[in-house]
Amino acid sequence: LFIGIELVADKKSKETFDPSLKIHAKIKKKAMENRLMIYPMGGTIDGVNGDHILMAPPFIIDDENVAQITERLSNSIRSVIEEAL
Repeated sequence: LFIGIELVADKKSKETFDPSLKIHAKIKKKAMENRLMIYPMGGTIDGVNGDHILMAPPFIIDDENVAQITERLSNSIRSVIEEAL
């Protein structure tokens, strides 16, 4: 059970975040503060640009766990993006 999430600065154009912002790393740090383990990666488009997150929840996940993960990840991403902009 893997879930990949691509992080972009603009959903419509798919413009990436400036690589110097290291959005993926900042989201990992914030997620860990929120007690959520994720696997971030940068340079996923061409070795320099692009950020993504990979998640690998357990196969025995239930609705309550999904809600908890969604909330923690959403809060982490929102916090980092607000700081970056």
